[in-house]
Amino acid sequence: MFLVEIEKIVQGGFGLGRIEGKVIFIPYTIPGETVRVEKTIPKKDYELAHTYKILRPSPNRIPPLCPYFPLCGGCQFQHMAYDTERAIKEEMFKETLRRMTGISGVTVNLVHSSPMAYRNRVRFHSRKGHLGFKTAKATRVVPIDRCIVCVEEVNRFLEDIRNERVQMGSRGEVTVFGYGGNYFWKEGIREVTVELLGKQVSFPIESFFQSNVTLLEHLIRSHILPLQASRILELYGGVGTFGVFLTEHCSHYTMVEEYPLSVEYARKNLGGRGVKVVQARVERWIPQAGSFDTVVLDPPRNGLSAPVREFLKRKAPRKILYISCNPVTFARDLKSFLSEGYKFDSITLYDFYPRTTHLEVVCQLERR
Repeated sequence: MFLVEIEKIVQGGFGLGRIEGKVIFIPYTIPGETVRVEKTIPKKDYELAHTYKILRPSPNRIPPLCPYFPLCGGCQFQHMAYDTERAIKEEMFKETLRRMTGISGVTVNLVHSSPMAYRNRVRFHSRKGHLGFKTAKATRVVPIDRCIVCVEEVNRFLEDIRNERVQMGSRGEVTVFGYGGNYFWKEGIREVTVELLGKQVSFPIESFFQSNVTLLEHLIRSHILPLQASRILELYGGVGTFGVFLTEHCSHYTMVEEYPLSVEYARKNLGGRGVKVVQARVERWIPQAGSFDTVVLDPPRNGLSAPVREFLKRKAPRKILYISCNPVTFARDLKSFLSEGYKFDSITLYDFYPRTTHLEVVCQLERR
């Protein structure tokens, strides 16, 4: 049995403390709390708390509004005030940046939405005819009747499944998108059309689309609309969500996306002259690429591969807008850009998923 003081929150949402100098990770804690750890799971370089009790809670601790927390693994921060969560996320990002690039003192702006009823897109798992989310260790499914972070349309889908107004069959999981008074899913309405800043963007339920429409509009307004360039290249362009706006501010626009169904919808969403949509793996396409003065990047969680980083180094566009869903790989790639002479003024964090550990990072780099 040990008494542990929580120093900070690290990736994954764990509180970090120390037992006789050795790091221990404790879930669902807040910096400054004193915890009595009764049993641990030893790892190679650290301990993981198995059973523990909060002896001195933080004044920022709140009773979770979600009745499934923390059994459900969907959220990690339901136990703290949202102001506290935002401050923790900003500090986690700054520490990642310091650790991986050596940079400190960066101006970081965090943009957030309501921590409740914000999520438009969600994937449910099935257990004996009931839908829910997996536990934190993904060992089983926790059935739920209602999710407080989801928009009302998604919760109406859960209600319709529960009351057998909708039949899901034997499928093990289902993706649902709620918007405009309707819910969309593969066995129902499969094509979604959303309105973003007065423009319509369509996509199939099978392809990825941002899960927080409110913040997506903010990102487009703040970072996409101001871009002015002659030739713009967008890599990992999805269904053309950003391209719908980028094409208005350049004479030539090229988008590259690997997933065929997304490309089909990108061509439908974009159209027009001076627009080229390529269906290809980015690494296979870049050897034939021309020159562009601005490049927009929105890669998957593993960030940019070495060939893509080398391509950008060789082409040396004047401006790069990097949108990342993983602060760690973003920091790695940022270090590479900085070594090539790129500069930036600030970094914007988007809390697309309040009550979870996830963050989106947006940074504009320029050669000066």
